[in-house]
Amino acid sequence: MLTVLAWMAQHGFDLLSAAGIVSGLGFTAASFREDIRSRRLANLVTLTQQHRDIWEESQSNPSLARVRSSVADLYTKPVTAEETQFVMLLMFHLYCWYRAILGGEVNVLEGLEQDVKSFFTRPIPHHVWNERKAFFDRDFRHFVDDILSK
Repeated sequence: MLTVLAWMAQHGFDLLSAAGIVSGLGFTAASFREDIRSRRLANLVTLTQQHRDIWEESQSNPSLARVRSSVADLYTKPVTAEETQFVMLLMFHLYCWYRAILGGEVNVLEGLEQDVKSFFTRPIPHHVWNERKAFFDRDFRHFVDDILSK
């Protein structure tokens, strides 16, 4: 017992310093995990807000109604510049989601593939995708094309 007390007297400061360092590391790790959760939630809120804003534009602008149509006739009325610009905006938005998912910044949405397929199989989005997909990296093109081929 006396040797334990002597050892503690001799090494007490070292023991206390080590405990402080370990506690500090534990606090830092817990804080880091909380920061990651907060950042992921903020990213999700931002992407969701952008998604809403994009689709509100579609709903309030009658000249974009054909983009949502599954029977748009591109032979009698070709895709307009405004429709192309809107679809490109959606494509870049999807690209942001894709990169955020790959980076672990947001979780994969369960209906993402179904949503992508539903949108890009409509005549105008399908046309714009095929015409403009070269603007995106190979991985993203492969991601969208794989969904469309299912």
